[in-house]
Amino acid sequence: MSFETPVQYFYGDSLRWSFGFENPNKAAVLFACAVPLLWGVWQAAWLIKGKWPKFPALCVSAGLLAGAWYCLIMTFSRGGLVGAAGAVAYLIAVPILRAKRMDLSWIRSARFWLSISLIAALIGGAVWNGIGARSRQAIGNDASVGNRIELWEGALQMAVENPRGFGTGRSGREYMQWYQPLQRQEGYRTMVNSYLTFLVEQGLLWSLAVVLGFVLFWVWTKPGEGKGIMIALRGSIVAFLIAGIFSTTMEDWRLWILPVTCGLLLLGISVHKKQQLRKWPLLGTASGILACSVALLTAGILKSNHDPLKREFGKQDGFYTVTALGPRSPKGRSLGCLVDEVVLGDQCPKLLRELALGADAKILLGNRVKDADRILCSGGNAISYSRYALKPLFLLAPDKIPDAEITALAARSEAAVLLLPEIDEDGRVGFWDEVTAGAFSAKFRKYPLGGVGNRVDWAWPQVVELVKSG
Repeated sequence: MSFETPVQYFYGDSLRWSFGFENPNKAAVLFACAVPLLWGVWQAAWLIKGKWPKFPALCVSAGLLAGAWYCLIMTFSRGGLVGAAGAVAYLIAVPILRAKRMDLSWIRSARFWLSISLIAALIGGAVWNGIGARSRQAIGNDASVGNRIELWEGALQMAVENPRGFGTGRSGREYMQWYQPLQRQEGYRTMVNSYLTFLVEQGLLWSLAVVLGFVLFWVWTKPGEGKGIMIALRGSIVAFLIAGIFSTTMEDWRLWILPVTCGLLLLGISVHKKQQLRKWPLLGTASGILACSVALLTAGILKSNHDPLKREFGKQDGFYTVTALGPRSPKGRSLGCLVDEVVLGDQCPKLLRELALGADAKILLGNRVKDADRILCSGGNAISYSRYALKPLFLLAPDKIPDAEITALAARSEAAVLLLPEIDEDGRVGFWDEVTAGAFSAKFRKYPLGGVGNRVDWAWPQVVELVKSG
């Protein structure tokens, strides 16, 4: 019996607390959602009449708030801290903004100064955590921030170019293969942003439906003056929403328990109070979100227009993905590619992007291969040449094929181009050397790929040049 050792995350030499979650950022969301609720409990404790019940309630609520904040700090999650801080700021700002008249007499109260002291303690904890220094370093030096910005720009481009969505769980892989800069090798599973991950995977229509649904909920449950419970519940949801910006945390159902509970309580209170959906707040909120969405999609369009490659999409294996790509005005003949990861590796779409740019040709994939001017069959796809008998053919590190297939291959009117590895790992090179040395030698043009075995991606510049000139 084997047990997997949980992955441990560190910030410097400090172990990041994960509380049983596979990633500390997810644990941080839980405490970020709890902080505004505990702040609401702290404020509610001041309303208790009587000195002795009030004093223990204040101590307990302050202790719970400080404890939740400390646990949040020990996750070393910037997203969680920003979410919690934004939620507390929301709880403080809403009552002030909703006040009908400015009464500054409360500034002299013990409640005000003790609340200020508590906030100062929370800020001190965040400073001890290093959030300020880490944020300053992020300007040009923190790779986790710089990579996120690059990734999010790619996500906006993906959403614009493929508005139907790539499918659940495919955002990170599709980005790495078709959009990540060729010189970068960072691995991604998602867009490291809950909203962009949903947008890229599920598409524009579903994302729009979710946004409109949330707008209706948020406006309808808007609290009136003095409704501290509703403000605290909304604050917890605010923390959840902010934390989701910096990591893909919303995919974990456990993190939805607290915000969904808050949402159901808000709905229940709104129904009990018979609140009405007000037109102008609805229009204002919807307009603001629409303006932000248009700005983001415009950024995606600009990113797409500056990309030297143009991608086309279609359905393959039940998902929408890239079925063609190439320069915006290709000069070379189109090339249909039948890829084999055994010889091209699991980064083969990146190789195809290099090929499209280097050979200045449009590349067709999947069901669109038949429409190309030339065909490239790699590895085990060598036997597929018979479907394209009338087209110029490249065989890239081809597997061994039956004698009958060799005869049919040699019967082609145009010689096939053989791109063979220099190192014969499994006998395929010797097999094709024998074929080209016999009676069929005139039916093949053979080129060696220097320094590689079956994994010909290491010799890809040679392949690009041969395809470009072939």
